[in-house]
Amino acid sequence: MIRKIFTLLGFLFCIVTYAQYDITVKIDGLTCEDELLLANHFGDKQYLKDTSECIDGVVHFRGEETLESGVYLIILPKKTWYEVLISEDEDQTKYSFQADTSLNPENMKVSGSKENELFLAFNLFAREQSKIAKGINEKMQAATDEDEKAKLKKKLYEPGERVAEKRQEIAKSHPMLFIGKLYNAMGDVNLPETPSSITEEDDIKTWQYLWLRNHYWDNVDLEEDGLVRSPVFHSKLKGYFDSYMPPLADTAIMMADDLINRIEKSGSKEQYKYSVHYLLGYFEDAKYMCFDKAVWHMAKNYYCAGKAWWSDSSYVAKMCEESAKMEPTLCEMLAPELVMPDTSLRQRVTMSAIDKPVTVLIFWDINCGHCKKEMPIVSRQYDSMTNKYHEIYAVYTQGDWEGWKKRVKEEGYKFINVANAFGEDKFRNKYNIRTTPQIFILDKDKNIRFKKIGAKDIPGTVQYLLEEQGVVPKKEKSE
Repeated sequence: MIRKIFTLLGFLFCIVTYAQYDITVKIDGLTCEDELLLANHFGDKQYLKDTSECIDGVVHFRGEETLESGVYLIILPKKTWYEVLISEDEDQTKYSFQADTSLNPENMKVSGSKENELFLAFNLFAREQSKIAKGINEKMQAATDEDEKAKLKKKLYEPGERVAEKRQEIAKSHPMLFIGKLYNAMGDVNLPETPSSITEEDDIKTWQYLWLRNHYWDNVDLEEDGLVRSPVFHSKLKGYFDSYMPPLADTAIMMADDLINRIEKSGSKEQYKYSVHYLLGYFEDAKYMCFDKAVWHMAKNYYCAGKAWWSDSSYVAKMCEESAKMEPTLCEMLAPELVMPDTSLRQRVTMSAIDKPVTVLIFWDINCGHCKKEMPIVSRQYDSMTNKYHEIYAVYTQGDWEGWKKRVKEEGYKFINVANAFGEDKFRNKYNIRTTPQIFILDKDKNIRFKKIGAKDIPGTVQYLLEEQGVVPKKEKSE
């Protein structure tokens, strides 16, 4: 029993000792009058963490709570800086760093941290390899013999390969240290040989693409929060979607959900939070057709579902309000019905009654500058196209009925022109129209298939949809 008590006291003592940080820093060439800053990476940004204090002639960063694992920056007065590693598993009261204002790794010293001893040794190795690569490059630039140049060019890759090998060596030797997890995450997965049963070139490429996509995160410890407090996790996340996400909203959603679910099961709250936040913005910025579906999905299934615990309630409420407005007009959704009077203001035209394989739905305004450019293009296209298989349903969005009727007559618009002249159709509750013109392309079932395209894209989009639905034969591609 006494032994158990002492063991417990020792455990508690360790907690007390480690639950703080006191990092000493000595920079040759600086004095106590010079203020240093401690910052940490978070994604692709850096955030100030602490300001130095001078105690008995020694510069310290001190705090009552243990610093979270990650890659930190010690910033000098002239805004030059160097990186250090912080680990929650080390005694942060023993961290000590020494350098000079040149920040040359050869003049740096570290004590009290196995993580930083390895980090500094690696940086020295990488610096030496960089010098070797520079020398090879200089020889290559000076060489006149093409064979010699080719040999030097091939040799130029060797220092970089040695650096990558060294990084992986550290990762394998120290898998439980933060530096091991960091360096392992930086490495790429090795593509295995394609199964012999796959012989066609296109099939081989597809298999390789899917294998790399499915195994992309194999080297990343999805339990380690500290990776977010480094540039590595952001780079991996961006690279994954930049390289492996096709311009299809449903596939993007599948990839996002799969990754987030894996992170959630593994346990990293920081990776989870960062991924959800980052992907919402990533999908918002995407220029691909129908990607508002991916934005809506992230908002509805994470923020509105109460899974974004870090977000302010008013922000979440606004996001849910916006996503609700988006939902009725997402791609593949049945276009909300519209019933409005035409220019006679006597006859109402129901959009769903258009019995053609393709319907082009346009919202426009007679005073919109862009509409003044786009609508004449739409009209010329309509007049020149075979309209047997498609129709245009053009909705005037404002209230100058006489001005609208005059414009339609003067421009000679022959397609269906309607307006909400009596306010009976609450179209703004169905379609989130904030700018004009807005163009939607609907299939034979009135499902939204394309949207937010330009007038010049209408003929090609209509042709594509007619071919897809088997209404017209596919045109042969010219060589």
